[in-house]
Amino acid sequence: MHVLQITPRYFPNIGGVEVVVQKISEMLVANGIQVTVYSVDLIHDLLRQQKVNEVLVKRFTPVFGDPLYLPEPKFLRSLLRENVDIIHVHNVHTLLPLFAALFKHKKTRLVVQSHYHRFGQSTLRHFLLKLYRRALSGLVFSRADVVVVNSIYEKEILCEDFKECKNVLLVPEGVDVDEVKRIKHDPVKPRRILYVGALKGYKNVDKILESFARLIGRVDTEFKLVIVGRGSEYDFLVNRARELNISSLVEWKRDLSRQQLLVEYAEASTLVLLSPLESFSRVVYEALMIGLPVVVLNYGATAYLARNGFAEGVDSLDPEEIADAIIRATNRTHPRISDGPSSFLSWEAYSNQIISIYCRL
Repeated sequence: MHVLQITPRYFPNIGGVEVVVQKISEMLVANGIQVTVYSVDLIHDLLRQQKVNEVLVKRFTPVFGDPLYLPEPKFLRSLLRENVDIIHVHNVHTLLPLFAALFKHKKTRLVVQSHYHRFGQSTLRHFLLKLYRRALSGLVFSRADVVVVNSIYEKEILCEDFKECKNVLLVPEGVDVDEVKRIKHDPVKPRRILYVGALKGYKNVDKILESFARLIGRVDTEFKLVIVGRGSEYDFLVNRARELNISSLVEWKRDLSRQQLLVEYAEASTLVLLSPLESFSRVVYEALMIGLPVVVLNYGATAYLARNGFAEGVDSLDPEEIADAIIRATNRTHPRISDGPSSFLSWEAYSNQIISIYCRL
C-alpha cells in the first residue's frame, strides 16, 4: 500500500495539523506502509525533497501561503505522476483538498481529514470560506471515500454545514498518553499562568494579557504569565503588555523542545486557551491529563470540558470574567480526564484506526 499525505505544512513546522500528519506518517512507515508527504511550505532553509524519520517529504512553494496554500504548478504535475493507492488530504480551510479531489487518479481512494472549525480567522477569511463551501460540497466531499473528523463537536458542525456529507467517521485525535501521564503536576511560586499556541489574532492572546492585568490588580498573590509560541501578532502583543504595565511579569518563549514544554505544564498553576476556532485542542487535553487546571471558552470544541467539570468555562472575552475563572481554576481541584472512545486516543490506537480505514478502502 502506498499512501500520499497532503498537508499545508510539515515538520519542522509545528501546529495541530502538522503533528497529526507527522504522527500518522511515521506510524504508517513503522507498520510497513509506504508513505509520501506533500506540503506547501518550501522556504529557503528547507529542502525540496528529503526523508524525515523514514518518511519521504516533498515540499512545494506556495503561490499564496496561509490561509489558501495555493501550490505552484509543479505540485499538480507531480501529483498527476504519483502512483498511490490512497490520498489522505488534510485541512478543508485550504485549497489542497480541492486539488486532491480534482487531480487524483480514478482508482485512487480519497480520505479527507477536515480539521473543520466552521469560521474563518478574520472577516475576510470567513467570507472566502463561505464561498469555498460550495466547492467543498460539490467537488470535494462528493468525491471523498471517507471524511475523518477528530471530535464530536467537529462531526456535529460538519454534518450541519454540509448536509450531503454522509461518509463521516469520528476518530478522536491522538495524544501522547503514556508520556503525559508520567508528568507530575508540581506548580511553582510565583504562580504561573500559561498559554501555549500560535500568536495569532483568533487565539485571543491579547485578552489573556488584559485578563492577567486585571488579575494582578485584584489579588495579593504573586503571578507570572508565560506565553509559549510564535506568530504574526508577537510585536503587537509585546506592545500590549507594555501598555498594560505588565511587561516585567510576562515571559515570552518559543521553539521549546518537547521536554521543555512538559516542564512548563508541570510548573504552571493554570493554562488559558480562549480560541473559538478549534476542532480539537491537544494542548488542553495534555494539560488536563497532567492535572493542570484549564480555563476555556464555554462554546465550540472546548464547551464539553467546561460542561462536564473538567475545566473552568467563560461565556465571553470580558477580562473580568476571565480573571475570575483563572482565580477559580487555581483554587480548585478538577477531575483528571481519561482517554476513551469519545474524547481522545493514544497515538498507537489512533494510527491503528487510520490503518483500518485504509484497509477497508
